[in-house]
Amino acid sequence: MNTDIRDLLDDAYDTDDPEETLALAEAALEIDPDNPEALMLKADSIDEDEARLPLLERALESAQDGGDSSVYLAALQRLAYTLFILEEDDRAMEAAEELMRLDTDDDANGRALYYRILLEREEWQRVLDSARGDEIESLGQAYAVAAASFMLDSSSPHLLQLLWRAIEMSPNVPFYMLGYMPDPVDDSEDEEDAFHFGLLFETVWSASRELLNWFSRATILFGLLTGRFGDENGAEAKDMREILIALGGDSDYEHVKAHIAAEHVDDEQVLSLLESIEG
Repeated sequence: MNTDIRDLLDDAYDTDDPEETLALAEAALEIDPDNPEALMLKADSIDEDEARLPLLERALESAQDGGDSSVYLAALQRLAYTLFILEEDDRAMEAAEELMRLDTDDDANGRALYYRILLEREEWQRVLDSARGDEIESLGQAYAVAAASFMLDSSSPHLLQLLWRAIEMSPNVPFYMLGYMPDPVDDSEDEEDAFHFGLLFETVWSASRELLNWFSRATILFGLLTGRFGDENGAEAKDMREILIALGGDSDYEHVKAHIAAEHVDDEQVLSLLESIEG
């Protein structure tokens, strides 16, 4: 790669200024109009998904021709999510399945999108069939299985066990999904991933009012028991307690609360107690 292009790309990756990133990407594209990294950087600087799509398609083709697998995977991931946002589910699914085949080191993004598309299509049984044949456990799989299982049989006594397992994998995710935590609670990469995953799955729960109520009840219950809504005598916690009562979850709150010895408990302890409750 041309040294000048590499320097421009490195500077683009280092800056936090979107306008500077775009200017550096365009400068690199003046030297090499088909540079896949520059095309992706330009696409990342554009808000309109329709305008991003042709840039990402060019980046993917160029990356494939160039033989750089990491750049190809980065372009494929961006393209897959853009296609999903644009409601081109068939193409998005093809890209997600390719991500799952190729990305052996970190396939969480491909799997999350794959399961998310199945939920969008309301292919509940296919979610469960795919999960049974999937040797890699992932956050997307866990939440998809919980949602699909509810939609297939909302009376199953083991549904909450599925949901608690999903929450255990990344405890802040359900609060991002429901908007109770609008922004990441810290600057870690894991928390950023949790936030973006929450955005991807946030509309899953609107598949039915019953599903939304079930998910909200569990999230509020867990949030109150772990202090995510502040002190139990505070205004926010009192408001959430009222919602929990309306959703029929207050008896579970009282049951678990009675078994919590310490004033401040960790997520693992609360989830362990919640997992002891069936139904």
